[in-house]
Amino acid sequence: MLNDLALLKTASAMATHAARRHTVIAENIANADTPGYKAQDTQAFSDIYSHAVRENKDISKLAAASKLIDMDSPASPNGNTVSLEGQMLKSTEAVGQHEMALAIYRKTMDMMKMAIGKNM
Repeated sequence: MLNDLALLKTASAMATHAARRHTVIAENIANADTPGYKAQDTQAFSDIYSHAVRENKDISKLAAASKLIDMDSPASPNGNTVSLEGQMLKSTEAVGQHEMALAIYRKTMDMMKMAIGKNM
């Protein structure tokens, strides 16, 4: 059991993906006034997970190098496609995903400590 902790690897990959997505969202917000800037997002974690399972690949490497996707948002008159409201919603989603990954990690560690007899 301790040799293959797939749940911890998945939680770590999920946290990495959420952090990468948050970085992309921050870049979008920073370029909200840049003429011609196209908003981007990362590939969904569920797609990355499915690909890793299907191809039997390391999920942590796939999450760290997730593809960037151009968003299909309407452009403003200067050609910019960043919607600050949309980016704030995506930011909230990324924070939630990161917190969920950390909660999974924490609970898994708590269960392992309980299994080996360490009281918390």
